[in-house]
Amino acid sequence: MRLHLPPGPLSGEIDLPISKSIANRYLILDALAGQEFSLADNLPEDVEILRSALNSDSSEISVGMAGTAIRFLTAFYAIQDGKTVILTGADRMKQRPIGILVDTLNELGAKIEYLEEDGFPPLKIKGNKLSGGEVNVSASVSSQFVSALMMIGPMMKNGLRINLEGKVLSRPYIELTADCMRKCGAEIQFDGSVISIESSSYKIPELNIESDWSAASYFYALAAARPNSKLLLKGLKLDSTQGDSILADWFTEIGVTSVQKEKGVQIQSGSEIRLPQKVDFTSNPDLAQTFAFLAVTLGQTLKLTGLDNLRLKETNRVEALKTEIKKLGGSVLIDGNSLSISGSVSTKEAYINTYNDHRMAMSSAVLSTVIPTEIENSDVVVKSFPDFWSGVVGLTPV
Repeated sequence: MRLHLPPGPLSGEIDLPISKSIANRYLILDALAGQEFSLADNLPEDVEILRSALNSDSSEISVGMAGTAIRFLTAFYAIQDGKTVILTGADRMKQRPIGILVDTLNELGAKIEYLEEDGFPPLKIKGNKLSGGEVNVSASVSSQFVSALMMIGPMMKNGLRINLEGKVLSRPYIELTADCMRKCGAEIQFDGSVISIESSSYKIPELNIESDWSAASYFYALAAARPNSKLLLKGLKLDSTQGDSILADWFTEIGVTSVQKEKGVQIQSGSEIRLPQKVDFTSNPDLAQTFAFLAVTLGQTLKLTGLDNLRLKETNRVEALKTEIKKLGGSVLIDGNSLSISGSVSTKEAYINTYNDHRMAMSSAVLSTVIPTEIENSDVVVKSFPDFWSGVVGLTPV
């Protein structure tokens, strides 16, 4: 994909994808309830992978690069009494740790084996009934481990009590899981570092899944890079339970306002855009790349902190950002779980490697507001936002 947006403020209406975080949770809850949960066509690839896996009769299931799917399915299949499944994925998936989740499930009575390297997929899961109880879980690697355990909690005879240990990453995603469970009839309490879930059953209500706030971040960045732009992000809700809806507050401080309209959220950038000196992404890791590329596009200094698990995503996102931003002429300093960016784009054009990471592709699109930008393997965006490029190309000058 080669992009270079025309000069001047941008205008347009954007059809955002449904929230894959919400859709994936409801797919699991629906399967646990034994109800049929219908979704529209043209889904994010991650959602389609999970839906296909849950509908599959195969004894071996590959989730490709879908990290959410492998974590949620590991817990789901662990309680499918009498069913044996081999759960695997792409080569990169086999490098992403899952030991915390597997060890906790086995502690509860699950029968899960590692087929290659201990602590990593592929897994052989022999489903059986779990009675539940109390477990201690490290929340310092992935909130999805916690969410996976939470969703099967009501299916256990004695319910489930989860004591979170260490630094809790992506807490809003745990809260989102609790919210989805409550809407489906679960009795759950989340008090600081303790999650208590009563034994019960799920009943899925009629749902209208809202648009994805993580996906919206790329258009917030485009608006910020072009002062006085006005965009309508369709299907978005300012009062969302999605953690990344904090974007509206963050960008208000930067100089981009958000107003709820009937069809979605209208955003408008002012004449002056100023990034803060530092942003903490502990609770919102999927927004880090958006801000990193926006900083170098604007030529402003920014320190990104709380990047604890960015090295464990589709790629090592910390190193990938360092490599690509340095190619553009920016300066990048990595210090533990923080990354500092300074300098501006000094090249006449950009060629961005995506590392098979959908967020590297979409977050780098903001560069096209200042220089021609070619994005390698641009089709990788199907993972979360199949129509992303048509949305960007459809923007018009005011």
